[in-house]
Amino acid sequence: MAIEGSDVTAHVRVELRRVWLIWSVLPLAVFLLALLACTAVYASQPVLSQKRAEDTFYTFLAISALVFLFAFTVDGHWTNPKRVTRALARQGETASAGAATSRIVVTSASALGVMGQAMGVAPILCLIGGAGVVHAYLLLSLAISYHLFLFSRHPYYEQVVEAAENGELTPEAEAGKKGKDPGPRT
Repeated sequence: MAIEGSDVTAHVRVELRRVWLIWSVLPLAVFLLALLACTAVYASQPVLSQKRAEDTFYTFLAISALVFLFAFTVDGHWTNPKRVTRALARQGETASAGAATSRIVVTSASALGVMGQAMGVAPILCLIGGAGVVHAYLLLSLAISYHLFLFSRHPYYEQVVEAAENGELTPEAEAGKKGKDPGPRT
């Protein structure tokens, strides 16, 4: 199915929202329900000593933060316009630039959603580990923030697809930029 012109941007917008709902929102809702069920089960359990509870929380917080930072870095790499340009050059004339870029950004968004599921599991594991309900819900708020971060990236993805469709992400454009003086360095 070939997609023409501005339809590519509209198509990628729909695909990104679909991917975000399937790989981010739905799993997060499932994790929230699982956390509520675990809260009911583990609420009556004795909480570890304050020091052990904090250590457990910090362990899962570090894991969640690491996933967040890793995903942030990977997203910047995968959707970098120079990398997208090289991918388009490798594909040649087989597909429109916008459709090829659309596949790149939708695949990136899907992978980042899957990474976010690790952050959704962390609050449940934290609660089961004995850190307490408050710490588990703090980790859940971090997971929610991560998935909102993913949603905030959608306008950038649309801009990359639109630039590719308009011919602004071509190897010729990159080659022309290499010949220019980069200007003063600070």
